[in-house]
Formats: sequence, structure tokens, C-alpha cells
Amino acid sequence: MAKDEIILREVLRYINVPYHAADATLKQEILTAYGEIESMARVRQVYGLFNIEPKKDLIVFQEINFQIESADLAKVVKNCNQLYVMAVTIGSEIDKRISGTQQTDMMKALIYNACANVLIEQACDHVEEEIMKNIKEGQYLTMRYSPGYGDVPLTVQTEILNFLDATRKAGITTTKAGMLIPLKSVTAFIGLSSIKEKRHKGCESCLIQDKCIYRKRGEKCGS
Repeated sequence: MAKDEIILREVLRYINVPYHAADATLKQEILTAYGEIESMARVRQVYGLFNIEPKKDLIVFQEINFQIESADLAKVVKNCNQLYVMAVTIGSEIDKRISGTQQTDMMKALIYNACANVLIEQACDHVEEEIMKNIKEGQYLTMRYSPGYGDVPLTVQTEILNFLDATRKAGITTTKAGMLIPLKSVTAFIGLSSIKEKRHKGCESCLIQDKCIYRKRGEKCGS
């Protein structure tokens, strides 16, 4: 699949438009917007590897005074005793572009926002590629899992930024509610496992399959 088609499919998914329903004008508008957002992006990242002890509904970090209460994340990392934690951003200028455009053209702002979502996911993919270069024979990565998904609360992001020193190293901060600033920023966990793991979520294991708009219209989210 060509790069442009991948971008179009992902952006259209975010704006809830089926690929077959998008006309040539909309597709060109998306590609133009993506180019603008990509040129504005200032990717910064930080990640680290930590020893953990996964329990039934708890992940305990051994070197630092931190633990996460989450049955869902515990299932993902049940075969792991180490966990990569990352924080990634594409910068604040994109936030300004989106919020500024909302004052004059909501549809264009929606497209900008979707393009930025695709771009931050790609930035996370690149971090994952770096991590893969460091793993040894007999080691495997789990799927990537972020706060806000399943039962992992957004509030854990404040502590994540603290122990990664992500404010200084990547310019990422949080609100009191745990929302990241810049808005197009992500924190995520990837377990380092001793067995080959299922790397991608499928509908059968998705936590929101009963509410999924893609399933209702006979599609998949691409995960």
C-alpha cells in the first residue's frame, strides 16, 4: 500500500469517513493538510527500561516507588519482568494551528487534528523500532499500551513524566487531570517478554468492542 493511501485511510478513520465515501477533493485536502502538519512537527522523545513485578491487577516498578493498578495492563505484561516506558510529542506549534483554525474552519481543524493523530502514532512507531533494535534473541515485545485505554488512568502520566524526566528532555507536561501538554503527546508501555506475544489488538481482545463504531459499520480500526 502506498504511503499516501495509508495516510488517507488513517486520517479518514479518525474523522469517521469510510475510505470509499471520500471524494477526490477531500482526499487532496487531507494530503495537503498532512504535509502542513508534518512540516510543523518537532518530534521529541524519551524512553527507559524498568524492572517490574506484574500481579493480578497491579504492576509494581522495582527500582522506583511507583505502581499501577490495572488488571488490563497486568494481562498485557503477565509474561514480562521488564517494561519499556516512553513519552513522545510532536510539539506545541501543531496545537496552535489546530486551535487557531477552529475559529474559522471547523472541518479543516478536524482534518488537521486527525493528521496530527496519525503523525504522533507514527512517531511512537519509530520509538518502537528503536527499541526493537536493542532486544536480544529470546526476547519479545508486547503490544503498545497507553494510559487512558482500558482501566489505566490518565493520572499515571504525571508520575511517568517525572521518572522519565520528560519535561526537561522532551518538553512534555501534564494538567492536574493527567492530560498531556502539548496535546499531541503520548505516553505508553511496552513489555519485554520471554515468549512471543500477540503484538496487535484484534476485535476479539478489544476492550471497547461492544461500543465500536467501526464494527457497527462492518470495518476495523486498523489495530
